Amino acid sequence: MKPDSRYWDGVLDESRDAGSLEAWRAYMAAVYGGLVDTWLAETAAGRCLKTDLFEEAVSRHHPLTSLPCGGVGVDASLSVAGRARRRLSQEGHSYGIVAGDLRQLPFRQEGFGGVLSGSSLDHFASDRELQEGLAGLAQILEPGGTLILTLDNPQNPVVWLRNRLPFRLLRWLKLVPYYVGKTYSWRQATRELENVGLRVDSIGAVVHVPRIPAIWLSILAEWLGWPAAESLTRFYMGFERLQRWPTRFLTGYYIAVRALKL
Repeated sequence: MKPDSRYWDGVLDESRDAGSLEAWRAYMAAVYGGLVDTWLAETAAGRCLKTDLFEEAVSRHHPLTSLPCGGVGVDASLSVAGRARRRLSQEGHSYGIVAGDLRQLPFRQEGFGGVLSGSSLDHFASDRELQEGLAGLAQILEPGGTLILTLDNPQNPVVWLRNRLPFRLLRWLKLVPYYVGKTYSWRQATRELENVGLRVDSIGAVVHVPRIPAIWLSILAEWLGWPAAESLTRFYMGFERLQRWPTRFLTGYYIAVRALKL
């Protein structure tokens, strides 16, 4: 299977029946906001770019709004980009929203001081496409610019097992809501980023709460009408203490990398 923009249009349509997952989406936005505050806020100058606008399209929790400088968002799906633009506008936010392929980004070279690419490049079916995506992000960064990149962590036992099971089975069991593709270990990511002219400055692992139980708990809380979504989000965030442990690459669902343009 090789997803294209029409595939992601369909994923967006299906999400309308999946519930808001308020606590889970607030947690993910807080995780990315923490990365931006730590790795990007004091270094990025000029415009910043966020790849993938799905959260902005389906949720009121927008990682795009955490960017410290003039924000632009890009998504492969025209439907996702359009819905994100409407939702952000309705909530009083003004950002440039663009539909474009991450393998051929529609931006000039060296046009951004910072890029947040949150689990966007790990949906391609081949290593070549993943490498093209990394090369494209490197090209649009200005010298001294900062890339924050997260990818599925293949050292996490759950992710390791998921990547070895047929997608049709995972989809039928409702364990994954969309196609998952190639990814890198933190060592592979370091090597590939260096190959496209970036220097890895920091590396770690994020999203340590067990994913499936946390999502099910979010669904249950909404079904029961439990109003304390913020309390549930704080509970999830408590698991992020595990990123300081030696076992972080076993518990984190994503590797997180900060790389600088040479």
